[in-house]
Formats: sequence, C-alpha cells, structure tokens
Amino acid sequence: MIKKSLDLFLPSKAPSHRQKRVAQEVRFCLSKILLRNDWPVRFDEKGKLLKSPALITITDVSLSADLKQATVWVMPLGGDFQNETKAFLELMGGYLRKQISSHLQLRGVPTLKFEIDPSFGKMAKIDTVLKKILDQSKE
Repeated sequence: MIKKSLDLFLPSKAPSHRQKRVAQEVRFCLSKILLRNDWPVRFDEKGKLLKSPALITITDVSLSADLKQATVWVMPLGGDFQNETKAFLELMGGYLRKQISSHLQLRGVPTLKFEIDPSFGKMAKIDTVLKKILDQSKE
C-alpha cells in the first residue's frame, strides 16, 4: 500500500474575516514601526551595534486560526541581505510584539515568525521567460 503524502501547510479553509482584518492591522502597525526605524540599542557577541541591514518591505501577514501565530512575509529593498534581514527581524521579534501590543487592542499579541517572500523571485523568473518568448517571436 502506497501512502499519499499530505501537504500540511495548506489551510483547510479560507481565512476568516477577523483573521484578515487582524492581519492587516498587524501589517500596518509593523510597517509604521519599520518606517520610523527606531530600533532599541542592541549589540552582538562581538560588541558590534546591530542595525537593520536594509530597508524592509512587508508584503503580507497571515495569521493562524486562533490568532496566536503570525507569519510575516518580508523582502529587503533590492533583494539583498535576505538572510541577515530575517535574522535581524527574528532578534527584534520581542520588541516588535511589544510595539504591536501598545498600538493594537488585542487580547493576545501573536507570536511573529518572519519569512522571506518568494514571490519576487518567481516574478523575476516569469519576466525572463516572457522576455525570451518575446525575443524569439521578433526573430
């Protein structure tokens, strides 16, 4: 008997209206915080001051059904320093949760998980394929 693998990352149903609304509020709040760029002073193991490696765009926020976990999809400006940006945001996750709790009236602030948005890379691949097709049709 062959077992079919289940994709557990696909949601069983569409997000509720409340999930969408809270996700947009969290996204808006995080965008305001990132725009101000006023991070607390933190140092790494070597004593070097930690700063955001690049300007950051928040592309989307998705919440779990119980509103306790949020996945924040980000992309650094220009697509450079992706790993450094993700590591920096994970380090500042507690600070960002505290800022969200002071701006939003929620019973519990969701735990933030940061992921690099893969859609920009996919769009670039599609663009190169379309350009190649266009160049071939011109010949």
